Parts: sequence; structure tokens; C-alpha cells
Amino acid sequence: MKLKFRYGGFDKCTWWLSMITLVVFGGVCVWLFLTAGDAYYLAAWVTTAGVVLLALCMLSVPWRILLSEEELELRSIVDVTYIPLRSIVDVEVVSEGGFKGKLPLIGVYGLWGYYGRYLDLKRWRFYRVYATRRRGCVVIHTTRRRYVVSCRTPEMLRTMIWEMKRGSAQE
Repeated sequence: MKLKFRYGGFDKCTWWLSMITLVVFGGVCVWLFLTAGDAYYLAAWVTTAGVVLLALCMLSVPWRILLSEEELELRSIVDVTYIPLRSIVDVEVVSEGGFKGKLPLIGVYGLWGYYGRYLDLKRWRFYRVYATRRRGCVVIHTTRRRYVVSCRTPEMLRTMIWEMKRGSAQE
């Protein structure tokens, strides 16, 4: 049996950051084409590179969480992350301030979500973040890594992970 959890959509901050980024990027592209003169190829190259980066960001947006008896799957359009239930050590719900003091090293902060590799500057720990909002996050500690996941019902996700883990341990 697989349980499905949705990420819960974007919060206002994510929408505003995404829209501001798109407007600024569009303005820079228009400005480049208007001021390029004979070097229009440079403006075209910068525009193409920017569109590719934006497309990669859109393809990496977290999409769904699937929980089965053996593993937890974190899905996006182009990537699936598998977390075996036997490797989960702790699951905690962080309602407010889940991103305070976390710096994105490789990833995105606010452009259609929060995902990638983050560094916690207070504890000097690395996190893999798969979130579409900053509130209602679940931190999953495994034997090797820490994951931050956003969900509409974080308490239910936490409870179901422990139930599935307990059920697989009894078998």
C-alpha cells in the first residue's frame, strides 16, 4: 500500500519571488536586445542560458511524496529520491522558521520552491531540501543525511512514517 502526500502548493513568498525573478529576467533580456547593437548574438546567448536555467528550476520543483512499507519517495518531474524506512532515525515537524539560518549551496531559494543542498549556519549541518513552502516542514533524519520536506499535513506524514516503520519492523 502506498500513501500519497502532496506538497501543498506555494506560499505567498514563493509566488512573489518567482514573479519578481521572471519580471527582472524579462527586463534584462529586453534591455540586452535593445542595447546590443551588432552584438545581438550575445543577448541571444544570455537569454537562452537564462531560459534553460529557469526550465531546469521548473523541472526540479517537488511534486509528490509517496510512502510505502519499505521506503519514502520524494518525487519531482525529473528526479526521485528514495529513503529506506529502516534508515530513518528521527522525524520532526518544524512549523515556523524551518529555513532560518539555512544557506542554499546548490539549489534554489524561492523560485518555484526551495530545493537543493542547504547548509545550516548555526549547527554546520547539511540538508537536502525538497519544499514548496517555508512553513509546515518535516525534517527527516536518516543514518546518512537530513531531509527537509514540506507537506500539507506534516503531523500526519510524521505519524504515518512511524506507523509504517513500526509495521515493517514487526514483520
